[in-house]
Amino acid sequence: MSLGRHIAIFVLGLFIAGCSGDEEEKKDHVFKEKTRTIDKAREVEGILKDAAEKQKKAAEDSGN
Repeated sequence: MSLGRHIAIFVLGLFIAGCSGDEEEKKDHVFKEKTRTIDKAREVEGILKDAAEKQKKAAEDSGN
């Protein structure tokens, strides 16, 4: 088997494992705090992008 085929099988296995199981188990997994931190970082990233867009628009408007 080629390396690509091994990787595809591995990813498929991870996907199936991630989709199975009890919902309660998923809520209390080991990396709960890590995923919460990542989610917060994504929220902050969105806020920063919005602020950058507003600043860019304000700079363009003041230049006209």
